[in-house]
Amino acid sequence: MTHDEETCSMQVIEFCRTHFRKLGAIEFAKIGARPEDIAIGAIYSAVDLAQHHTGDTASALIWARQALDLMESQICGGEGTATIQ
Repeated sequence: MTHDEETCSMQVIEFCRTHFRKLGAIEFAKIGARPEDIAIGAIYSAVDLAQHHTGDTASALIWARQALDLMESQICGGEGTATIQ
C-alpha cells in the first residue's frame, strides 16, 4: 500500500468509527439498546461487510480476526491512534 493509499484507508476507517460510534451512542440509545448488544451487532455487521466483499464466510472471519489482532496490538502496545471511546 502506498503512503497515499494508507492515508486514505485510515481516513475511511476513522470516518466509519466516528459514524458508527455516533449511531450506537445516539440512535440505538433512543430505543433503549444495551451497549454490549450494540457492540456485538457492530462486529456482526463488520463480518457481514467483509463476507459481501470476499464472497465467503471463512475469508470474512479471517479478515475480522486480523483486524482484531491489529486493534489489540495498537491498543495494548500504545501504537497508532487506536483508542477505546
